[in-house]
Amino acid sequence: MVLIAPFGRSAIASQKAVGPQAKLLCQTKTERRITSAAFALAAAWAALVGVEQAQATEVKASFRMSIAGIPVGKGGVTATVKGRNYSIDGYAKTSGVSRMFVDSKGRAVSKGRFKGEKLMPSSYALNSRENKIRNVVQIAMRSGNVKDFTASPPVSKVKDRIPLKRVHTRGIVDPLSGLILSTKSVKHRVGKSVCNRTVRMFDGRWRYNIELYYKGTKNVKASSKDGYTGPVTRCGARLRFVAGHRPNKKSTKFMENNKDLEAWFVPVGNEPVVAVYRLQIGTMVGRLVLQAKRWQVN
Repeated sequence: MVLIAPFGRSAIASQKAVGPQAKLLCQTKTERRITSAAFALAAAWAALVGVEQAQATEVKASFRMSIAGIPVGKGGVTATVKGRNYSIDGYAKTSGVSRMFVDSKGRAVSKGRFKGEKLMPSSYALNSRENKIRNVVQIAMRSGNVKDFTASPPVSKVKDRIPLKRVHTRGIVDPLSGLILSTKSVKHRVGKSVCNRTVRMFDGRWRYNIELYYKGTKNVKASSKDGYTGPVTRCGARLRFVAGHRPNKKSTKFMENNKDLEAWFVPVGNEPVVAVYRLQIGTMVGRLVLQAKRWQVN
């Protein structure tokens, strides 16, 4: 999995001096963290697409990210599924014009197992760098409850931040595992049943819910032999912060009122599972789109 925040303070500082392209990279901290989660989605999708049996399967995928149509990032992931266990290892980095303003790259790993229709992550680790600033997150989990976690640098200590308590870290998933969804059966992998749910997520600093709702289904056709062809379910999303955030910040209010949040899900092999194919996030500087382009299953 890859989780990085490619748009930082250096991009903001460059806005006035460079012009409109730099402005596309000028995101708030809230938006940058949501951008980071976008990379996790790509890895989550890649981890299971094409897995049809409970045997050792290796999946390699690549993806691209853009803001307002301008390419800003790319990455790759290798995932292994063996029996009821899974592991995901990936990377991401800024690319193209964005590297003129901010140099960012990162790597992350998630491990866990399947229990019935649920994913039960056991560990999540992130190590990324934005220019000279490192971001390190580690989460240990058991049965959906966080046992221990660390995040460096820590969040700032301010009076208006909603405190994170132990109760907030129960019954959660990490950003990677939380965006692979199980369904009632293979027959329920396309349609309303995919979307009508809430994903309880914890990223090491914030606890938030992603409320999914049904927007429609469609068929897509790959533009190359390495792409996906078949049905997709379009889910709209609402972001609801629970703890660790600052409710009065402009960026927090923007994301909670954001109506330009969407995730497309595709069926996974012959399993009652769907995974993210495309992610769309409205930001203050344009629409962010992350979409898997190629994958290889061994």
